[in-house]
Amino acid sequence: MYSFTVIRQNYARPFRDWIPYVVALVDLEEGPRLMTNIVGCGPDDVSIGMPVQATFEVVSDDAGIALFVPAPGAP
Repeated sequence: MYSFTVIRQNYARPFRDWIPYVVALVDLEEGPRLMTNIVGCGPDDVSIGMPVQATFEVVSDDAGIALFVPAPGAP
């Protein structure tokens, strides 16, 4: 993970239930850098350089979003 921030306040209705949540820049092995969310751990457990892996959340019959979780063995 290249960088991240923890969002602790958001008045937009779709995000209220997520607070606090982590927005991160993740460097993919293929080269691109991607803005995403880190899920599956508490915001205080996230750190720069932490290895992560993709997971996908289905949001409709036609779409899903890529999120990232700590990789197995990540501190």
